[in-house]
Amino acid sequence: MAQSGAKVAALARRMAGRKKGEATQLQIEVSTEEEWEKLLQKEGLVVIDVYSGWCGPCVGMLGNLKKLKLEIGGELLHMATAKADEIETLTRFRNKSEPTWMFVAGGQMVNLMFGANAPRLCRMILDELAKETAVLNGEGERMTIPFNELTPEEKIRKEEEERRRLEAQAAEEEATAAKLNALRLLSLARRDVDPLHLVLLPPHVVTAGPETGAWLELTTALTEAGALILEEHQVELEPETASAALELGAEGSEARREWSIALQSGPCVALLLGTLLETTEQGVTLAELLRELIGPPIPLEAPPESLSHKYRDGDHIPGLWAPSEPEKRTSAVALLFPELQEADGGAAPVEVAVALFEAERQQEILSGLQGVAEKILAVALRQVGGHEETVLLGAENAEGRLMGERLVVAMRTDGEERAEAFELLTPLYVSPDPVMGVRDFQLLFPATDKKDDEETDAEEAKDKQEPLVEE
Repeated sequence: MAQSGAKVAALARRMAGRKKGEATQLQIEVSTEEEWEKLLQKEGLVVIDVYSGWCGPCVGMLGNLKKLKLEIGGELLHMATAKADEIETLTRFRNKSEPTWMFVAGGQMVNLMFGANAPRLCRMILDELAKETAVLNGEGERMTIPFNELTPEEKIRKEEEERRRLEAQAAEEEATAAKLNALRLLSLARRDVDPLHLVLLPPHVVTAGPETGAWLELTTALTEAGALILEEHQVELEPETASAALELGAEGSEARREWSIALQSGPCVALLLGTLLETTEQGVTLAELLRELIGPPIPLEAPPESLSHKYRDGDHIPGLWAPSEPEKRTSAVALLFPELQEADGGAAPVEVAVALFEAERQQEILSGLQGVAEKILAVALRQVGGHEETVLLGAENAEGRLMGERLVVAMRTDGEERAEAFELLTPLYVSPDPVMGVRDFQLLFPATDKKDDEETDAEEAKDKQEPLVEE
């Protein structure tokens, strides 16, 4: 090793003795296969700045390389730049912007470094130059890495990139699933009111705001229970209509008079609630949770700890109001969420558009539809077959482009001839007009009658048990 050090020092002195006029180009420029092969034949250590044509070589390191070359260089140290675009060996380095330094000796790669860390690069050049000098002096063995194999640093980086990719993919899939579940439940809301529940926040609670009192306690309890607020909107209620529809006390009573005054003082907020499972995370139904949390609609009849009693306004206006019996929800739904009445079972509303998207675009599509969430009637991932495509496009246009797993979304058009919100998202297919929309809705979201299915299953089972007797 002492001999190799002396040789490097001698080469440095010889280079230092050159006149300025004899200075050679610092880096050899390589951009073709022929030039690459010629570069590999050089004796000694070749330090190559590998780059893509669109970003160019690492100019910021030239000063450090020049200084190192002049101080230590000699005949055994060569600097080069290699444009990866047209060199087959460098295929995996194309379209990258990060500085890449390849160390070549004896026509083979001996090391690789990424980044613009000048001190590290200089240390690696000195180390590899000393190793190659020892090899040329017969004092060491060259350890090479095939050009088509990843270096240890590349393997670590690749594993890290894959880990980040999988984490991002998992996060995206989780977010997509959450949005899809929310829209599915919203779809259920518009097709079947029974599993859902309503809560009305009186004006005095709305005035206090969502960060305090009954409103805050309600949302906190719902979050802890894993329940969802499917829709929330302000509503100004006409006292007479609301009092009758919501049964806010008998006509002429003190309760109705107080409600009439309260409803004229400001807007209410209506909440539509639901859960993805039959029970909340506490193992109770949403109805049981609300019954215990809110209490009956008459504050003085409610337990002192209930939100109805605790945040009441006077003797008759509760902190929160909810239908006391399931059958009373019908009139409440009609008043507070009239759009839920537009779809009954699998029957399509009067004006609807259906759109099909690639299943892998779920995240993008569901995010894009958040602004019109109140119009969404149904959403599902569905296998679309040849029959469905033929119905949608007609036999002459059915070429298979709609077939496969698709994200299918139905939306109210509210008088629009075309569903602009869909068209902005470039669907594979969208109903051409409201009439075709009804057809598409019935095709892709068919009505199901559980009772009929059960009766059919029972009849089939009976047929299997009772063999036919020939007379």
